[in-house]
This record gives sequence, structure tokens and C-alpha cells, in this order.
Amino acid sequence: MSDKMPATDTPENWGAASRGYAEDVAPVLMRAFTEPLVERLAVDQSAEVLEVGAGSGVLTEALFPRVKSVMATDFAPKMIEVLRERLRAAGAANVQCKVMDGQSLAFPDASFDAAASSFALMFFPDRVKGFAELCRVVRPGGRVAVTGWAGPDRFESFGLFLAAVQAAFPDMPAPPSPPPVFRLSDPAAFKSEMEAAGFRDVQVEFVARELALPDFDGLWRMMTAGAPPVQALLDRVGPSGKDRLRERLYAIIEERFPGGIIKVTNVATLGVGVAP
Repeated sequence: MSDKMPATDTPENWGAASRGYAEDVAPVLMRAFTEPLVERLAVDQSAEVLEVGAGSGVLTEALFPRVKSVMATDFAPKMIEVLRERLRAAGAANVQCKVMDGQSLAFPDASFDAAASSFALMFFPDRVKGFAELCRVVRPGGRVAVTGWAGPDRFESFGLFLAAVQAAFPDMPAPPSPPPVFRLSDPAAFKSEMEAAGFRDVQVEFVARELALPDFDGLWRMMTAGAPPVQALLDRVGPSGKDRLRERLYAIIEERFPGGIIKVTNVATLGVGVAP
């Protein structure tokens, strides 16, 4: 088993995870954070909004009934396929979906009234470009909102999973510090990145939401169905390692939540800035 983890955040890997992400991850884990993001955008029925890293569309679904139009982008073609299916089922006639890299947006300057990125920009190889592109394509005075995850001590679902990984594979090298999922976990650094991109009046806050899961299987699916870095880990350890990881996580959950229902608190970082 190699100590070096392969690159995981590719369009192909996120595309392969698109169905699991749409069914078992985003609706359970991310949907609770869409409302505070939309509220801070302060958009109305006249607004033309860009979404970067739309994934399977939980934020898109919250946005489209409240605005004039949504341009939903993602770098994974299969994610866009899933998103289009979901939007057709929802009757969203005011949404366009395009395959596009958020680090190089194919739109003229000042194309949108507002923009958002929900739990996506933290994965960008070049966040400087990602924030700069969001600032560039929003009209002066428009708001941009971005969410990431707080650290493992605040993102309890992921913290439990990491504890199980450490228990199952004590000799495995630690992940990069911070791992991609926590690259926007520090509010001060988050704020500095937005300001460096040109945003003014930047505010970054913690937003906490409680998640209740009826059983262990729901937690296991949520943590393993739709994230390429986790799939890379499972591929690395093989079937027997996956079974060992599941056993360790189950033991942790049984000890922490003897009543059966799993209740955890997950905390996101939410940054909002105004385009100059």
C-alpha cells in the first residue's frame, strides 16, 4: 500500500461520485446550510445569479424560485448531467447548466448580480483564481457568498470518520495539513483571501446545524458515497480495510450514541463579500 495518495479532485472522480453525492450526501449534509447562504446573498426576483461548483444542486434548488435566473456551473460533466435531471424534475425553467472550471469562468466582467459557491471552492487547486473570478464576474455592489467546512473538531460527522480511520489504520500517514475539506476553516484566513481577491465589506462567520440520523447505515453512506478523497482512501485500503474501517466507526458510534439515533453538530464557515 503506497503512502502517497493520488490526486482525487478531478472531474472524472467527482463525476463517478455524482449519483451517490446527489442521493446520500448533499441532501443530508449540505442542504441545511443553503438557507443561510441564500439569505446573505440578499437577492430578489430581479437577480441574475451565478453558482460555481453547483454539484448535484441543493443550492441551485434553493436559489431558482427566488431569482430571475441561475447559471449553474461545475467542472464535472456527469455532475452537470445529474443536476439537469434534478432541475427538470423540479420544473426549474430559469436555470442554465454549464460545464466550466471555476478558476477560469467563460463570462465577461460584471455578468451577474450575485454569485455563490457551496462547499466547492475549498477544493480548488488555486483558490486565489477562484475568488478572483467570482469577484470579476459580479457587478459592482453585488454580493458573493461562499461556504466551507470548519475543522474536524467542529465538523462532527467528519471528525467521527477521521477517528475511525485513525483507529483502523494507526500507521497510515496523516493527511496534508489542512486537508482540502478544511482549507476554508480559518475565518481570518478566509476573510483575507476574499479581500485579496478584491471584495469589500467581507464578513466570515461560523454557521452550525444539528444533524440527526436514524441509524449507522445512513451515516456510513453519507460519509462514503460521494467524496472522491474518501473513495481514494477506500480504494487504497481494499475490501478488508473498508470492512475494518466500518467496524471501527460502528464501535465509535455505539459508544457515543447508545440510544440508536445519531445526533451530531456540523459547522460551516460562511464568507460574504461585496464586489467593488
